[in-house]
Amino acid sequence: MTMTKALGRIALPATAAAALMAASGAFAQEVPAMPEVSGPIATTLGDMAHPSRRGPTLGQNPPMDWPADREPAFFDYVEDEFFITGEANGAPYTTRFVFRHPADPEAFSGYVSIETLHPAQSAQMWMASRVGGMMNGHGYVEVVNTPGLIGSLQAYNPGRYADLAIEGAVTEQGQPDPAQNEIIAQIANLVQVANPLGDDWNAEYLVMSGASATSRTAMNFMEAENGANAWQAEDGSPIIDAMYVWDTDGPTQEVLDSTYSVPVIILSTETEFMDGPRVFAEDSDEEGSQFRLYQVAGMPHLESREMYEAGWSDCTDPIDDFWYNAMVFQGLDWMYDWLAEGEAPPMADKIQYESEEVDAAIVRDEYGNAMGGVRSPQVEVPRETFTTPNAGGFVCTLMGISVPLDAETLGGLYTSPGDYRAQLTEATVELIEDGWFPEEYLFEIEEEVERYAEQVGAM
Repeated sequence: MTMTKALGRIALPATAAAALMAASGAFAQEVPAMPEVSGPIATTLGDMAHPSRRGPTLGQNPPMDWPADREPAFFDYVEDEFFITGEANGAPYTTRFVFRHPADPEAFSGYVSIETLHPAQSAQMWMASRVGGMMNGHGYVEVVNTPGLIGSLQAYNPGRYADLAIEGAVTEQGQPDPAQNEIIAQIANLVQVANPLGDDWNAEYLVMSGASATSRTAMNFMEAENGANAWQAEDGSPIIDAMYVWDTDGPTQEVLDSTYSVPVIILSTETEFMDGPRVFAEDSDEEGSQFRLYQVAGMPHLESREMYEAGWSDCTDPIDDFWYNAMVFQGLDWMYDWLAEGEAPPMADKIQYESEEVDAAIVRDEYGNAMGGVRSPQVEVPRETFTTPNAGGFVCTLMGISVPLDAETLGGLYTSPGDYRAQLTEATVELIEDGWFPEEYLFEIEEEVERYAEQVGAM
């Protein structure tokens, strides 16, 4: 691992410090209190920790097993659960956080994504980027910071989580309270300078993360008066080093310039940009406004192959098989290089629209896929058309559709499964070399070729 924050966080450059002061202007910054920690909490067969995978506390099926070569054990990764006790909003709390990391500290990269547990009972960044993340030794922190999330843990295992509670979660007027942001800040401080596993595990680069609902939680923490700008590390540096979220599309230029002082990456799916062009912050490398917005052509709001939900059987159109996790990890990889290597990520073209009208349609190529944006191997070497939303229940509206190209079109593009494999491999390698696709996900090619063979065999 590279130098950790065990000896104090890296000093902030003068230009970055000035940008931070400008962005945080009216906020009086404090060092977050250090909570008391118990753990790691042992897990036994009869006393299981909440798995942070979709289900089973929302009436869904039990969490599905991932393929063995995509499970933590395959990469020698550990999932440690801790109980922490402190005070937020002037009232006591006891909650849990989870730290997922390599078993060997020598394999730890120092990069840590911090996210809150999603209302659907999943740690989204962990689930979506884990394969590439584990290949590179990255860490993942999951925070439970609201009574509703605690309730989901208690519904899963009443005995294990009986003592968890957040008493300062609402104001005297019954309104949502800043306690949840203060809890995030305290755990951020803890894992940077006093990781309960020891100094070897202190985060060198701590990135606020999330998807969909938790992307909004992350942005609220970064933008709110009681959020990131209200807190600092002991040396005066930011409590969070960067933000990377997806399944969303903000912020505006005004919000970026006024509240952010650290690098920001937004990965936007077709669900977010399907209703027409809107104005967001400009991509920039300027200190204090470092920003990238990536609109991924064909990518749906939800991953279909692992993150299954109750109600997907109600979807009326074919469910997509987009290489979702690869694109989420690509965003993480861009952010790691930005922070650790000082390599600014590429600036991407934006999705093309038929006009500048608010409800203008996306321009689509001859195969029906969106033009512009971040390209993936599946849209560069197509065998199907990706669109969104699907039809059916609410969850279906967040799903994508994959419509196979007809036999005549496929026959004009590829002479055989071997030819398809060759073209797909060539396009994937080219995207990797140009910095648009992660090499960690080359394994997707063979599964895609199998789907192609099944597709043409059924015609």
